[in-house]
Amino acid sequence: MRVLVACSAGMSTSLFVQRIKDAAKTEGVDLQIEAVSISEARSLLQNNKYDLLLLGPQVAFMKNQMEKELGNSLPVRVINSQDYGLMRVENVLKQILDIVNH
Repeated sequence: MRVLVACSAGMSTSLFVQRIKDAAKTEGVDLQIEAVSISEARSLLQNNKYDLLLLGPQVAFMKNQMEKELGNSLPVRVINSQDYGLMRVENVLKQILDIVNH
């Protein structure tokens, strides 16, 4: 399962993504997840296969635009701002699994 997480600069989500990786490992979930800037995400999505694009709350306003650019190639979701702010990575991991496995 490959997930790309995009935010303004890719910096603020790095710690969050690391904690998601740790939670996935603890749960025995095979998850490749990386945090990048929204502009880097655009480049990566053109050349690589992902199962999900998660947007950080700070770029939630770009959801419709990214869905339009990507068509139906993969789901685009926004990380819940409370889960993000409170580092509730278990909730986000559950969200990832629900989206990708359905």
